[in-house]
Amino acid sequence: MLQFSLMGFPQTPFYKRKSLCFMLDQVTYQIGVSHVNCLMKCRMQEEGNCPDKFTFPSVVKAYVKLEDFDGLRQVHCSVIKCGLNQNLVVGGSLVDGYVTFDSMDDAVISFDEIECKNVVSWNSVIRGLVRATRWEEAWETFNRMINLGESPDHFSFATAVRICGALRSLDRGKQVHAKLIVCGFEGDVFVGNSLIDMYAKCWDSESCSKVFDQMKEKDQVTWNSMISGLVQFSNFTKALKLFSKMQTLAFSIDRFNLGSAISACSGLADVKTGREFHGYLVKNFLDSDVIFGSALVDMYSKCGFLEKAHRAFERLAERNEVSWNSLISGYAQDGSLDAFEIYHEMKLAKDVSPDSFTFTNLLNLCSIHGSLDQGKQIHAHLIRTVGMNHLIVETELVHMYAKCGELNYADQIFNGMAERNSYSWNSLIEGYEQNDEPERALQIFRRMQVSGIKPDCFSLTSTISACRKLSNIKNGKELHGFVVRNNLESQGILRCVLVDMYATCGFMDCACRVYNQTSEKDVNIQNVMLSSFIGCGRVDDAKWVFDQMEERNTISWNSILTGFTNSESKDEAFKLFRRMQEEHIESDSSTLVTLFNFCANLPALAQGEQLHSHAIKKGLFVYNSVVVDSSLVDMYAKGGSIERARRIFDNMTDRNVISWNAMINGYAKHGMTAEVLKLYELMQTEGVYPNDSTFLSVLSACSHTGMIHEGLEVFISMLEDFKIVAKAEHYTCMVDLLGRVGLLDEAKEVIEKMPVEPEISTWGALLGACKLHQNIELGKLAADKLFEMDPQNPGHYVLLSNIYAVAGRWKEVEEVRNLMRSRGVVKEPGVSWIDINNETQTFHAGDKSHPKHKEIYDTLRSLLPRMKRLGYVPDAKFVLRNVEDGEDEGESLLQHSERLAIGSGLISLSKNSVIRVFKNLRICGDCHTASKFISKITGRKIIIRDTNRFHHFENGVCSCGDFW
Repeated sequence: MLQFSLMGFPQTPFYKRKSLCFMLDQVTYQIGVSHVNCLMKCRMQEEGNCPDKFTFPSVVKAYVKLEDFDGLRQVHCSVIKCGLNQNLVVGGSLVDGYVTFDSMDDAVISFDEIECKNVVSWNSVIRGLVRATRWEEAWETFNRMINLGESPDHFSFATAVRICGALRSLDRGKQVHAKLIVCGFEGDVFVGNSLIDMYAKCWDSESCSKVFDQMKEKDQVTWNSMISGLVQFSNFTKALKLFSKMQTLAFSIDRFNLGSAISACSGLADVKTGREFHGYLVKNFLDSDVIFGSALVDMYSKCGFLEKAHRAFERLAERNEVSWNSLISGYAQDGSLDAFEIYHEMKLAKDVSPDSFTFTNLLNLCSIHGSLDQGKQIHAHLIRTVGMNHLIVETELVHMYAKCGELNYADQIFNGMAERNSYSWNSLIEGYEQNDEPERALQIFRRMQVSGIKPDCFSLTSTISACRKLSNIKNGKELHGFVVRNNLESQGILRCVLVDMYATCGFMDCACRVYNQTSEKDVNIQNVMLSSFIGCGRVDDAKWVFDQMEERNTISWNSILTGFTNSESKDEAFKLFRRMQEEHIESDSSTLVTLFNFCANLPALAQGEQLHSHAIKKGLFVYNSVVVDSSLVDMYAKGGSIERARRIFDNMTDRNVISWNAMINGYAKHGMTAEVLKLYELMQTEGVYPNDSTFLSVLSACSHTGMIHEGLEVFISMLEDFKIVAKAEHYTCMVDLLGRVGLLDEAKEVIEKMPVEPEISTWGALLGACKLHQNIELGKLAADKLFEMDPQNPGHYVLLSNIYAVAGRWKEVEEVRNLMRSRGVVKEPGVSWIDINNETQTFHAGDKSHPKHKEIYDTLRSLLPRMKRLGYVPDAKFVLRNVEDGEDEGESLLQHSERLAIGSGLISLSKNSVIRVFKNLRICGDCHTASKFISKITGRKIIIRDTNRFHHFENGVCSCGDFW
């Protein structure tokens, strides 16, 4: 660079200096800035010219064109030496030069050296500070200009308004707005556009629209700014209407308003209009543009059209973070794990890297799926890339770890955050509440209040739910009061959790009051009230709420179905399901599980089979839902069709411990202990570890078949190998196992040494074993314990009475019956039932109410001689009453309810049909023996389910091996 001194040159005539400046300008803009120094040196030396206020601005422009910052500073030094740094023109050119080089400190110094500043120079320095995003300094400079009496022009006001928008300072923006109205710039288009943008950024939609409506003159920027603002305010419909109106007024479609219009379609999930915009882009060869293409990806993603979003993404000529994030966000919001695949592709792409928005979407996806390992990998990668100083990312990490149950990690990140927002607190409170630590959730809620963060509907929802789990009605009422005082009752979710909290804590009157005070009841609060009534057994009230509902969703139907199934209203439940189908309500997995479980517990195999057929026809999750398939296995097993249960089990694509337990328990109930033990081993081979329910089924199977060695091995393995703490139910199985094989003293010793308190069922198992082995003394001991623990259960009295009756001690039998009468205990009558042609036929002992009772009795009587010829001898001890002399014991026994149900099956079902009988009590010993003979004589398969298990009678043999 040419070095020269400007001191000592003689002054030259004005016209010559002007000529030189003109020449410099021409060389700068026509020939090239590289020639400026040479020309300046030669001509100034030839003519003896000294640079002055006309020369320096041109030289400054030259150095700016050359992008020579050092040269500019040398000129600045020369200006100072010449004493022209205070000159408005020269100083102004230096300010402009330094602003161009983003050297704002030098620009401010140059500006401060100017003596007589004008609005142009003020605008220059303010513009520079804005360009450098030094917003507060820019605002202070604008204020200083006003205070020094300088009158702002339209550029000054427009810039000041922009500063207020950047600072999100609505108060300052309104001050500037008032000032510019006073100064007469209200009608200026440039200023009006800035005001629209400022009010949009400050979220003042009313003022934004008011400015737009009052503008008499509008240009393209005006329309673009307003459309963009409406999109920002989520007023998508109005944005699209304004876009259409803009076109009718002959304003053009450009990349700004078109991008906003596509965003409006995203917000409305209006894929139809969005596709019209897509067509316009394709027609104009703009669909591969990164801005428009990214908007299309975002629109299709938010509308749920992920394939179209992916195709739009593939069409992009280049991709930036926005386009990648839009696609990842779409898959993440859809809950698709494909988002991770796109994320890995993004990492391999050039000139683009995952940012905080990328990680936020992926962490949220991990939260949805509970993918802790994947979440930890994302956490590690974001530490290496974007770091941990992003509030949104840190908050999403807290949310992810809390959702995945890793509360220590969530706590650690939360406590290390430099700044926390309400979402951060809410995530941690929700995490503790949902992970069954409600007390801790309440503590964090209190900490949040102390820190100055005001609770919102999300934190209140989690905290009220925590009170529900704790049955803490006191704190629940306090939170209710907070909701009322802060006018938050309009938040539907809060009313729902309040109703739920009061109902769960047993304050149904309060729950009803909150519900009744809700003026506009939507389907959500009605569902909660419906569920609350069902939870406390008020099915009629639940039905009233259900009938009042103008809108019902699947949750509503499932809730009322659950109510009827819990109340064992078989006809009502299936009638309601048929009504669902008639009203074209889509069943879901919960509907099926509820009904399959209902059919299992009745049991109602015929209805279960019909429901299964319906599910297959409708494609409702069968064979691809572990929950539904497990309930199907359970339904068929409990309905007596163990072979069908096994086929479904084998066809399952996915099996968890619940599935295995359903099948193992099914085999246990059917007395197929060998199959139980095989499955028990197989599940471990396939990597599924047994839980306490598994061991309960295995031990029960061993006890019912007398496999004492196997049972003891399994019990020891549960304690030592699997470290599962035995519950009272497991000890009950051991008492039953020992008692059934006659080891009554050992069974009694187990009860005495149990580390947990024996339950009613534990003493009941001992009493049952005493009846089986006729141990009157120990039976009396067990019965006395049961009379203390469960005095209103008639079964205990009946068992003791039966022990005395079998021993012929009729006096003691009468004493037990008198004890029952004195305590108001009524013996549950034996009832058996059988399904014939989709109709349930019920029988009591000695029943003659059946239309074909004569034929049933004749059939049973006709079998009796043939049974006796094969060795059947009526067992008098199961008469269980003092038979008078001459009375036929065989005639009395064939009147038992299960025998009558079998007789009905023999005369009504085809010879190839299985006779399935269900009984509410244990099958009596004589009926068990008789059923074997009947199966042999008739060639029929008979299955009887009593309270304990299934008995499969075929060709004179029972599956239980006469051990039950």
